[in-house]
Amino acid sequence: MNPTRSSNSYRLFLFVVAASVVSLACATAKQAPNQAATLPTPTPALNTTQAPTPTQLQPSASPAAPKLNEVQAAVARVYQDTVAIDTSRSVPFIVGDFNGDGSQDIAVIVRPAKASLAKLNSEYANWIVEEPQRVALPDPNRAVQQLAKGAETIKVQQDDLLLLILHGYRQAGWHDQLARQTFLLRNAVGENIRAQSLREAAKSAGSKNAQTQPPGDVIREKLNGQDGFLYWTNAKYAWHQ
Repeated sequence: MNPTRSSNSYRLFLFVVAASVVSLACATAKQAPNQAATLPTPTPALNTTQAPTPTQLQPSASPAAPKLNEVQAAVARVYQDTVAIDTSRSVPFIVGDFNGDGSQDIAVIVRPAKASLAKLNSEYANWIVEEPQRVALPDPNRAVQQLAKGAETIKVQQDDLLLLILHGYRQAGWHDQLARQTFLLRNAVGENIRAQSLREAAKSAGSKNAQTQPPGDVIREKLNGQDGFLYWTNAKYAWHQ
């Protein structure tokens, strides 16, 4: 065999092998991205936990009827030991929004405690003594009202049966420790005392504007044989019959 031809053949063989290796490597490199592209996309695990169902708001229940010890504590908060609740009556207290501010008030039937008149009638007392039947009402036919001259000071008497009204404060109403605006009403306790909405009271009184009355309550009762109600004038409690 010719040595030169043998050497050339061997070189050709090496070249073919090398070319094959390079070609295989290129083919593998080109195929890899395609394979990666055709891989199935992982399916995320299903979230079997259901979203929480929004809690349905339940209508608020009517406030529970006041308990005697709660009312006694509220009265003592302002009046200390100067008055006592008349527990001999079947309904010694009622609740309602008597001054129309959206906070629950309470009206309590009380009697003066012994030896307490000096405190009850003190000019420094934290309450206002009034007599609703003697409150001068504004004249609806006058744009400018004339103030009453020399209004008589109302004094509590030992044998009085009084209606104590404690205005509520904020959401807690008359339960709130800051609820201290209060009135003592003389000659204002009658029969069948109950709370009534201002609109119902205006309607029963024949008012044509009953439905436009602001929210709030009055104290309905039969006083001195006459049916009527106590209502807030934005400054005092007056009697309407």
